[in-house]
Amino acid sequence: MSVLPSQKLTIGELWLSMAVGLIMFLVPGDIKNQIDSSGFAEGFVFLTVFAITVLFFIIIKRFEAIGAALLTNSVITVASFLLGIVNGIISGGSNYWPTITDYQLVTMFILWTVPFFLMVFTRVLLNKSKDTEELRSGFSRFLSLSLRALMLIYFFVIIFKQVMPHSPDTVNAREINYMPLSKINECLDDTEGSGMIYMIWHSLIVAPLTFSLLILNPKIKWWQMLIISLAFGVTIEVLQFSLNTGTVYVDDLFMYLIGGIIGFLLKCMIDVLRSVITKGDEKTLLDLSYSPVDTGYDQDEYDAADDDESEEEAVGGEGDIPEVIHELSDSNNNKE
Repeated sequence: MSVLPSQKLTIGELWLSMAVGLIMFLVPGDIKNQIDSSGFAEGFVFLTVFAITVLFFIIIKRFEAIGAALLTNSVITVASFLLGIVNGIISGGSNYWPTITDYQLVTMFILWTVPFFLMVFTRVLLNKSKDTEELRSGFSRFLSLSLRALMLIYFFVIIFKQVMPHSPDTVNAREINYMPLSKINECLDDTEGSGMIYMIWHSLIVAPLTFSLLILNPKIKWWQMLIISLAFGVTIEVLQFSLNTGTVYVDDLFMYLIGGIIGFLLKCMIDVLRSVITKGDEKTLLDLSYSPVDTGYDQDEYDAADDDESEEEAVGGEGDIPEVIHELSDSNNNKE
């Protein structure tokens, strides 16, 4: 019995997927408590999530179960932050505003990307004999669930890390820098590395959005992606300026465009890789719909050919009757 027709997961598989999602949520905090060294903790989170995903997939052998685990992890992550806000407001504390640390940001990135791309490259490398219709449909459901998980985390991070890293400031003056390349040059001249981190962060902000939109609608053109990236970036900067939560830089818009291009190219690269492996039989891998496995002939063409033969036989049978009558009449005339 399946719990949801769109997911095709049994009750046991769903509960197991939710348990794995809860474990993924707990992993970063537990590792941070044991390893406080910067860099090592993130590495252990990566290895642990990698091992959990591989083991879980080997046991359950269902793409959509990994998607359900990702969605569970995202829901718990966002809910924990929101509960912290509610608790801070009720208790009257001053530090109720959610603060996303660099460690939390990196581990949230790891918790989604590692399972997602493991499943994607598993599907990419499947040969034709093992790529069954059930796996194809399961992978489409996995994409649907994992994209929901991504969007939930993505917009939460955008709001509380980029747009409102702190509560809105209604006292101090707003700051805006119209000079092109001023912030980029400042980041390049920074020898401490924070400038490069700033550029990388702003260049990747829009990438998840364009990557997801291309999966939802593969017909979007590259120039439409640029317009969407620019519009989304302008929205972020306008909100920052309105809420006075950060300095607005024109250079940020350039970096947002780069992020949009990165998301577009990433999706295209995965599709091209699958097309090369299948020799052009499957040109679009990251698609929410799936095509039936090729069985060597087109069933519609086969049915159409069968119908044509039936019609020819029917017409031919009717046409033979007059000929038989004429032959009989000719033989009778000869006898006379």
